[in-house]
Amino acid sequence: MDPKTLVEQYLQAVQAQDYRAARGYLADTGFEHVSPLGRLDSADDLVNQSFMSSGIVRRVDVRKVFADGGDVCHFLVYHVQISERHAVDLAHWARVEDGRIVRIEVLFDASLYRELFPGVG
Repeated sequence: MDPKTLVEQYLQAVQAQDYRAARGYLADTGFEHVSPLGRLDSADDLVNQSFMSSGIVRRVDVRKVFADGGDVCHFLVYHVQISERHAVDLAHWARVEDGRIVRIEVLFDASLYRELFPGVG
């Protein structure tokens, strides 16, 4: 499977809250996830975090996708509802090696989350 298709299937699995399928796209060793809220060095930790925060996500829109070899970048809009509805622009950059995602870097304005979850990030 080409890296772009693999990352898109991973994102679809996360949005569908199929965390078992999502975990299958992530490397078992050497995995890294970086975001404004912190760093995770375990695919299992990312899946657990995604499960816990999934309740606020209402919809995800894809604005643009770029692929360059094993690097795949999605520009997304996450529509979330916390106390009120918000749209969060987000860049999701994944690195695929040997048919698995080994690194994800997510860039977004985390100020809303820091207000809600003091001490995170």
